[in-house]
Amino acid sequence: MIEELEKQFAWQNINTSEEKNKILSGKAIAIENEKVKLTHKDGKIYEDNINCVIVNFKNIKVLIPGKELGLEKDDKKTIRNLIGSEIKFIILESDKLTNTAVGSRKKAMERIKNIQLKKYEAGDIVYAKVIAVWNKYLQVECLGMDLNLLHIHILKIGDLEYGYVANLNDLYQVGDKIKVIIKKINIENGILKVSHKETKEDPYTNIRKYFVEGGEYLAKTTGFSDNGVFASLKQGIDTMATLPVWLEMPPLPGDTIIVKVKKIIPEKRKIYSSLLKIVRRENTND
Repeated sequence: MIEELEKQFAWQNINTSEEKNKILSGKAIAIENEKVKLTHKDGKIYEDNINCVIVNFKNIKVLIPGKELGLEKDDKKTIRNLIGSEIKFIILESDKLTNTAVGSRKKAMERIKNIQLKKYEAGDIVYAKVIAVWNKYLQVECLGMDLNLLHIHILKIGDLEYGYVANLNDLYQVGDKIKVIIKKINIENGILKVSHKETKEDPYTNIRKYFVEGGEYLAKTTGFSDNGVFASLKQGIDTMATLPVWLEMPPLPGDTIIVKVKKIIPEKRKIYSSLLKIVRRENTND
């Protein structure tokens, strides 16, 4: 009895979404190549095999075709990152006999954007939801828009972290809600630029609370330079360490080392140091 009532309620939501553009949400659980039949605005019906994200909405199978996801690309590699995330959608067509429906994330996001963008201005702090994680950038939903937040430390480009991060998968996962500050917003042109990094305290503001010249500290090697290695002293704080002449094999990325801080220049966001000891090597062939 309860199961039947839940099914009826679920289909009421499906019908309301199809008739009145109610926004629904469900978890993306798979990608399938499905034969989808859709009706164009001009009344023409087309049917084709399309890569679809499968969303489970209260045990109703909702197919969201790649072109209805609203992403820059609709290839499998791109849409695969949505698996596991909660997706908002509006129903385009439904079939109670087969217990399936076709939905559009693009249509839902457009409706959210039209409502939400009017409420905020530059400088406001809002939340964004992570829907995909790559090595060097996140894809997030914010105020009805899909945004890519980059982190390319070597080029000093990014709106996520202050320091070096080898792989953003180590810090973020699908479903995370992160605080962002609106840097630019233009309702007419649908422009939204945000920064997660600028909601955090810049670690270099009080750098001398953590490190002093002449001090010796643990660090983790992150890369190489012409004169030595780069190493992370603390999340957001990196150093360039010169190598001693007696060292036969330099530390590799991931190795734990001890460095002696030589000079701190907060205004240039630089710390110079020298390597004293390799504590542990992570990349060995033993």
